[in-house]
Amino acid sequence: MRLSAPACRGSVLEWADTRSLRQPVVTPLLIQSLIWSNVSVPPEKLLISNVDGTLLGQDDALARFAAWFDARGDELGLVYNTGRNYDSVVELVHNTDLPDPVAIIGGVGTDIRLYPSGERLEEWPRRFRAWNAASIRSIVASYPELTQQEWEQQSAWKVSFFGLGLSEQYLRELKRNLQSLGYRVKVIYSANNYLDIVPAEAGKGTAAVFLASHWRVPPERVFVCGDSGNDLSMFFCRFRGIVVGNGHPELKALNGPHIFHSSELFAAGVVDGMEHWLQEG
Repeated sequence: MRLSAPACRGSVLEWADTRSLRQPVVTPLLIQSLIWSNVSVPPEKLLISNVDGTLLGQDDALARFAAWFDARGDELGLVYNTGRNYDSVVELVHNTDLPDPVAIIGGVGTDIRLYPSGERLEEWPRRFRAWNAASIRSIVASYPELTQQEWEQQSAWKVSFFGLGLSEQYLRELKRNLQSLGYRVKVIYSANNYLDIVPAEAGKGTAAVFLASHWRVPPERVFVCGDSGNDLSMFFCRFRGIVVGNGHPELKALNGPHIFHSSELFAAGVVDGMEHWLQEG
């Protein structure tokens, strides 16, 4: 059974209120961000994509995507939206066929930086409330089913663990426990093993909405691509979505007028989906 995607709403475990993010606002931050990213006007359209498992996975597919994007870069701003940190993504851009983006959303939607300057949009983490990464990490480390991920996967705004085969009930109870201790969190589980805990206001979807809003790009001109559970929230924000052919079951279950399921794998699926949406107009 496929699930219809409501407007800008994730699963129970991923929900954060984004009503204040939906209307484009011209702010000093917008003007400053345009200067930082060396563009005189905002992108006409945005392609916001996960990296690992979506664009990365097949070298020939990535080369096809790079050539396709190179012909459209003037009208399409590329944003990477990933669990990786900024420096890790920059290294990939330098050492693979990944095209230069205009921005990088890292840490599962906890950090937004413009490329290539690396300037962070500081207004974004200022929205986070009732959060203490060290305390949350200490609490979650006491759960015997969980193993902390390596330190480079941790940040001031993201707590990451491994947990194989966790049930939805387990995740709900974990979130409830943290909330009972006064923390506002979003629990994101993907690939049946990767557990990320971030501030309730953060996440890939809300970060994408924030960036598109500041660049005044309307939802119908924003295209999002993903393959796994931590991409899910991007598909609930009235954007045009692309699920690549190697997508995990939680994305394969999505359905609705804003969702396109490609039969092609990895970056080839992104090209397939973008050609579909651009033909739609």
